[in-house]
Formats: sequence, structure tokens, C-alpha cells
Amino acid sequence: MASSSPRTLLLLVLAVAVVVSDAQSQLSETFYDATCPQAASIVQQKVNAFVDADRGLAAALMRLHFHDCFVRGCDGSVLLNSTDTMLTEKEALLNKGSLRGFEQIDEIKMELECACPDNFTQLVARFARVGLDARDMVILSGGHSIGQVHCGAFFERLYNFQGLNITDPSMDPEFAAILKVQCPQTKPFGFMALDATNGTFDSAYYLDLLTNKGLLESDVALLSDPLGVEYAIRAVQDPMAFLNEFGWAMIKMGAIPALEPYGWRRHCAFVEPKY
Repeated sequence: MASSSPRTLLLLVLAVAVVVSDAQSQLSETFYDATCPQAASIVQQKVNAFVDADRGLAAALMRLHFHDCFVRGCDGSVLLNSTDTMLTEKEALLNKGSLRGFEQIDEIKMELECACPDNFTQLVARFARVGLDARDMVILSGGHSIGQVHCGAFFERLYNFQGLNITDPSMDPEFAAILKVQCPQTKPFGFMALDATNGTFDSAYYLDLLTNKGLLESDVALLSDPLGVEYAIRAVQDPMAFLNEFGWAMIKMGAIPALEPYGWRRHCAFVEPKY
């Protein structure tokens, strides 16, 4: 039997680490097979880049895997941050300052979520859990009218859509060609504006979606449902109405109850002491 390379081992380690928070009690290395077949290649690319930049990270990641799985089973608990009422494994006396690789795992997980987002139905369900409806979801997505996104967030759509080494056929070909110049396959480290009028908050984001020039799969997913298409068209046809609706949706989102209310603070970064 051929021996596995260190990078292959790390790929398996990270593949488990990035799914464990979603899989809950059912761990599976095939967790993403149906919904995100390119997951393994994303993890592999990121691990290769990280280890090339820091050779010592290979040992650090394997140590993380051991500390998580050997002590209490592979539950991802070593990745948790401490709170006021709970000291987690990563900050325990014997581990604090000695375990590392957390930032790299977070970055890999973030890229997976960007490359393999929820579909429209799943997105609606997520918003519903906090009291927001489908309309709120589509309107709040208009926040992508301003800002930039890392090339890695849409790398798979450009070069390896669904693991097939092709460009997403739903993307406008001329737009894809522009993206490939800004985000070459060999150096996908740049940033792209989220819509055509970068820096101006308007409804151009929806026009981009309707003309197949959306960047993120989560944005494109909005048009997979007639309701999303309807709201997108309305935003393009009546930009002022969109701005008004966006404002109200932000207010509604701001009213989502806190899971653990901390009350009034003198300084935003510090919780007031309890006497």
C-alpha cells in the first residue's frame, strides 16, 4: 500500500474540520459530495498555499486534529472561542499559545461557504428562523451593491464549476473574461467590486444579476425562484422604492432579538459588569 503524502493527510484533516460544525453528530467525509463536489479541491488548494507559506503549519494542523478527536471525539470543539461563561479547549492553560491554525481553518470554511452557498429555499429558511421573510432576504441582498469580494469567493465559478474544470455556463461570457483577467487562475489573490457601480449604493446589483453578471453563487441563487426574479426586476424598475424598502428591511433586521442580551454599554467593545 502506497504511503499518503503529508499534504494528502492534511487535506483529510481539514476536510473533516471544516464540515464538523455543520454536520453536528453525523460526521462524514462525503458531507459535501452532493451539494458542493468541489469542496475537496478548495480545501486542497488552500492547504497547499498555507503550507507553502509556512512549513511549520503542517505539524500544527495535524496537532489540532489530534487534540480535537483524541480527547473528546471529533466534534470541532477545539475550534470554539471562549465566552464569559465558558473556557474552551483552545484557551485552556495547556493549549493557549501552543495550538495554531485556527485562522487558516476559518478562511477555508469561509471560502467553502462562498463557493457552495445555500439554494433559494435554504436561504429563505435561514431568514425565516430570525423572523425575516423572502422579500427581506432579496432586498437585504442588495447590500452587495457596495464593497468588494476576494477572488477566491467566486474562483470555482470561473475555473472549476461543480468540479468540472469549466466556467459556470450561466455567467455572461464577456463578464467571465473580464473576471479572469482580474483574477487569473494562477494568482487568484485580488479583489473585485460586487457590482458595476462600485462605491454607489443603488439597484445596479439586481441589473447585474438579471444580465448574468452576478459574482457570488448565493446572489445568483436569488434568481432561481420566481419570487426572487420579481423582486429583482422591481428593484431595477423603481430604484427609489428599492432604497426605501432596503431601509425598512435593515430596521427589521436590527430588531432581531439577541440570543444573549448584554444590555446598555458605556463602551461598545465592553460588557458592563454585573453587580
